[in-house]
Amino acid sequence: MRKKAIVRLALCGWVGLLHLFMGFADGVCAVGKTYQIGIVLPGDTWASSVEGLKDGMIKLGYTEGKEIVYRIDNAKGAKARVVEATKKFVGEKVDVIYTITNTALKEVAQITRPSMWPVVFGSASGPVESGIVPSYASRDTHITGVTSGSIELVAKRLEILKELLPRTKRIALIGDIDSDSSAAAFVVAGKIAPKLALQLLELKAKSGPHAVELAKKITSREADALFVIPSLYAVGAIADIAQNAKAARLPFAVYQVEHVKTNGALFSYGSSYYLQGKQAALLVDKILKGTAVNQLPIETPQLHELILNLDTAKEIGVKFPLEMINRADEVIGEVGKRP
Repeated sequence: MRKKAIVRLALCGWVGLLHLFMGFADGVCAVGKTYQIGIVLPGDTWASSVEGLKDGMIKLGYTEGKEIVYRIDNAKGAKARVVEATKKFVGEKVDVIYTITNTALKEVAQITRPSMWPVVFGSASGPVESGIVPSYASRDTHITGVTSGSIELVAKRLEILKELLPRTKRIALIGDIDSDSSAAAFVVAGKIAPKLALQLLELKAKSGPHAVELAKKITSREADALFVIPSLYAVGAIADIAQNAKAARLPFAVYQVEHVKTNGALFSYGSSYYLQGKQAALLVDKILKGTAVNQLPIETPQLHELILNLDTAKEIGVKFPLEMINRADEVIGEVGKRP
């Protein structure tokens, strides 16, 4: 023991020695310990969450391939693959399972519940509303993470959409047919719609291709705008939906900032998968250092942003009120080209 303690002291300093005597030798300084993080990725759309997680862990002192190894299984939108990946990671006894989206989290939670295997999510729209966890500060859970808050923010986003496009009266909402988060979001939208003098058309997708098919049918004759709510299939097909919306010159609103920056949606209000993943790294770090998951309440995003895409606005012939442009946290497109 003394020899091991001296080695640890030489490598990690007095902090490492203190952790050794206190029984917390499995931190970043633990000699020979490599942590395994099993990542259940729902699809390519959410890859930036993984990048955020990795960058967050680097900032905390973890070197990939040395103190930490990431095992990534991309389900590519298939729930069955989410189940298979989760079972595999539990069987291999990874230190923590990491996932993204409410739909994937629900599957992961059910599989890991019997073993109470540690689970951290980088973004989920309604873990409490969907019954995945009893409350945001529950002691009876093996799950923690960063909720996107995207269900309750549906009302705020519709308000912003109405401010950006005052003449809007009909909005097509696209989500998933079998998603708890989509169902909850449809309810929130239905409650706020009369106050904003909006008529809603609910589109419920059975798969990614079905989501694209539904979106293709919506033109300016059926709706004044298309709005994606929390979902797996619709968000997974976001690139194709955005492309079709622009071709139809239909204003297209989303809830995560990545979709405005990379897919050309008109606007978004919310957080980003990347920042939520980076925030979730702090929770992963605490678990690896010995903190019980049920001692880590679910967190909310540290930042929400309003992002307007002026390039898309110009392309589809939309003009934003100057007041809204000035309110935006970020504007995509040159100032001189603002519509």
